[in-house]
Amino acid sequence: MTCEICGAAFAHRVDFASLHRPPRFCPRCRRRYAAGRHVCAVPVPGGLARFSWAIDLECADHHLSVLLYDGLAPLLRETEDAASGGAAVVLLEQAETATFADWFAAVAAFRDVRFVSLFFVDPERFESAFSKLPDSP
Repeated sequence: MTCEICGAAFAHRVDFASLHRPPRFCPRCRRRYAAGRHVCAVPVPGGLARFSWAIDLECADHHLSVLLYDGLAPLLRETEDAASGGAAVVLLEQAETATFADWFAAVAAFRDVRFVSLFFVDPERFESAFSKLPDSP
């Protein structure tokens, strides 16, 4: 088999469980891009911004993001309760980080904002936008 990420050939033992769903990634890439749960909370004036990401690496490769999107599912399930409780949930990927200043004002009014990303996004990149928020909604 050929890994869809790095292109390396790898062997896989085919059994009944994997017959119709063989692995797409080599063991090295599965270890490197193993999804987990990473959370960082940042106090903002009048509220809290929570950043959650699945893979603890920075990545700007859109193709890689598409291949690994299954790792985001557990984080999205966790945010369902937050969204029903009035929090704004924002899927934050490379395109959104580049245009953050353009759309941040729309979600800043919520004061409880959950940013969810497949890859690590440094909250300090958004510190200037958070500091401009008024203390009360």
